[in-house]
Amino acid sequence: MEQNTYRYLQELSHSDFQIVEGEPDITGWEVKNEIGTYIGKVEELLFDPQTRAVRYLVVDLNDNLMNLDGKKVMIPLGIAHLHTSDDEVVLPGLHIDQFTALPGYDKDTIGPEMEVQIRNIIGSPAALRMEDTITEFDQDAFYKHHHFDKGRFYKRGGMLGNPESRNPEAGDAADPTNTRF
Repeated sequence: MEQNTYRYLQELSHSDFQIVEGEPDITGWEVKNEIGTYIGKVEELLFDPQTRAVRYLVVDLNDNLMNLDGKKVMIPLGIAHLHTSDDEVVLPGLHIDQFTALPGYDKDTIGPEMEVQIRNIIGSPAALRMEDTITEFDQDAFYKHHHFDKGRFYKRGGMLGNPESRNPEAGDAADPTNTRF
């Protein structure tokens, strides 16, 4: 039986990776709910360096009406959406109790337990169906869940982490300091 080894997520801003030319850098964008209420700002993107796929948005919850100032949380990419005309991220369907229950973001504590906890807190849309129980953490299978569906987030064209969208003439693959998402 193959042993699963956890691949730790990295912060995009502290890596040699960058966003593919032509794709929006959503860092600093406002995050709102489906009716336009301010939730926070995208502070960071967390990605899997092996697959070059963004897995989470780190959202700073300061200055909102939820009284959660000082808290930052990881939100799976696939449950958020880019606003079609404004530079903002829409986070539909999450309740204040879920934001309160989410663990505070700390890059040094990210691991399988935290990721499973986040998935359990967020649950399915409207929390109306039972999620699969995770008995053994398989990272690749975990990221096949709809919470990590990049297509649900990016509505403006290409995606982060898509190797086909890299420009081979720019030397992306040869030099890690010039590798792009």
